[in-house]
Amino acid sequence: MPGTVDTQTMTLPKPRILVVDDSRTMRKAMRRLLCQDFDVVEAEDGEEAWKQITEDQSIQVVFSDLMMPNMNGFQLLRNIRESIHSRINQLPVIIITGHEDDEKMRRQSLSLGATDFITKPFDSLQLKARAKAHAKSEHVARKLEQATLALEQGSTIDPLTGLANERYLKEHGPELLSFALRQGQPISVLRLNVDKYQVLYRKKGKQVAEKVLVNIGRILSAAVRAEDTVARVGLDKFAIVMPGASEKVARKTAEKIHLLMQKTGYRIGNARFRMTISAGVVTPAIREGLEFDEILQLAEARLKKAIAEGGNRLIFEEDKAARKKKSPGAIRHELTVDEALVLIKAGELAKVKEQLPRLICKVYPLMNLGNKQLRLGLDGSMIQLKERLEQMKQKC
Repeated sequence: MPGTVDTQTMTLPKPRILVVDDSRTMRKAMRRLLCQDFDVVEAEDGEEAWKQITEDQSIQVVFSDLMMPNMNGFQLLRNIRESIHSRINQLPVIIITGHEDDEKMRRQSLSLGATDFITKPFDSLQLKARAKAHAKSEHVARKLEQATLALEQGSTIDPLTGLANERYLKEHGPELLSFALRQGQPISVLRLNVDKYQVLYRKKGKQVAEKVLVNIGRILSAAVRAEDTVARVGLDKFAIVMPGASEKVARKTAEKIHLLMQKTGYRIGNARFRMTISAGVVTPAIREGLEFDEILQLAEARLKKAIAEGGNRLIFEEDKAARKKKSPGAIRHELTVDEALVLIKAGELAKVKEQLPRLICKVYPLMNLGNKQLRLGLDGSMIQLKERLEQMKQKC
């Protein structure tokens, strides 16, 4: 009817709580006591609980027993607190213990980061009060984190290192490329990852890992020219845009950074260690229509190659002098199909042509399957292509 408003009732989701206990009876009892106010999910050991925590972002509080098979409560607590993701490492974890007099177990749980304790047998009021208090605390913490993230996303400065951030790179990278195109000048891009940073984070903790990251930011800033832009584009990821830098200049800068990283040592107490980087370096052929994202994609592909080869490596195109030293037909770096596609878009066809038979062999199974499944009628052409490749001594 005119003037009426169609409304519907929205059911707000209940806070989700994970109960971890190898006793099915205990899990059922807790579910019965909490189900009216909470969405209760269960796990019978730490291993199953850890899987749920990593996959389910809606879990707000964890109640965990200590003595369980496969992965006990201590191990689960350690995994949670050492997680690299703030959503996980900030979760309230309430330890359920039947060892009221065992102060040693409480101290160990506290040292691993337990939020609270509840002792068996517990009453419904006590259990609900703990659950509500910590669920509310987690909700407030998440809201604060979201607000902080929103502020950071609106900024072009990385708050930890003081470098430019990913937003700045995406906004100003195309501008720098556009200037290079107008002036007919080269432009180079380096994509760098810190090797085994997540291992450092897990073993040494967030505070140490972030201090190392800040120092790496200083190393990068000190190694580049004043006109270059260094940006932190991920947890352990950096990018450097070098307007006017030739392939030779970009190579020299990458090698300087690589050497500085290898020379820089860190010490925590008696423990000493070093951090290394892997990098992909690109100096594209300047042409009309070239896009900044294409350059980044190629740098990313070369970075992945460096990581796949074991890390602590630089992948870039050889300069002309180095090519002359190599025997005819020798290839320094085997292109992946993704790299080849990006190079084609960037107009660097010569580099693709050198490896064309091998690349076609890589995609031949896909072409053959497409011909059969889509009934393209290319049977004769596929046979001829395979014979031609075999003549060129390419095994598909």
